[in-house]
Amino acid sequence: MSIEAEAQKYRKLIPYLPSDMVLWDQITDCHRHRGDQTRIIDNLRNSLVEKGIIDPTWSKHYKDECLLQAEWSGVYDFLDKSAPEKRMTKPSIAWTCQPLECHIEGDLPVPLEKEHEAVTEINKVEHCCVDIVHHHEDPIGPEAHIHVVCKGVHPSDLGIQVNTLVKKVLKFRGHEIE
Repeated sequence: MSIEAEAQKYRKLIPYLPSDMVLWDQITDCHRHRGDQTRIIDNLRNSLVEKGIIDPTWSKHYKDECLLQAEWSGVYDFLDKSAPEKRMTKPSIAWTCQPLECHIEGDLPVPLEKEHEAVTEINKVEHCCVDIVHHHEDPIGPEAHIHVVCKGVHPSDLGIQVNTLVKKVLKFRGHEIE
């Protein structure tokens, strides 16, 4: 029997199961998903640090434990290594996950001249769309801050989705990422 068929049976049984049993299953799944997705995000982070693309002292991955109702959240802020005259604001990606879906929001600064290309590319990421773009007139150079929102991301796909956004923003900041 497929996993999806088992899941459908379980969903039908939920109203008849003791609530603490349902919550225990959700929390168990939450820990499993959070652990797996944390490893995926940290693997890309460590790879980017090893390649000298991001600065490890300014690139942090904060994550919460699973809470009641099997919910967890996290934030990934990272600073790419570039010449001081080309340095930009740190991108930031945050998420909140519940048993069946995750919600992701990001503030992705890119050079002003790459704004339209970046918006087009980021809008192609599954479950994501650009919410708003605003400009910062920094002393070094103007930046376009692209605010992206992703909804309906399955908890098993969180790490891939976050890593995709990281790779996209680094691409437009002048880094080649596989």
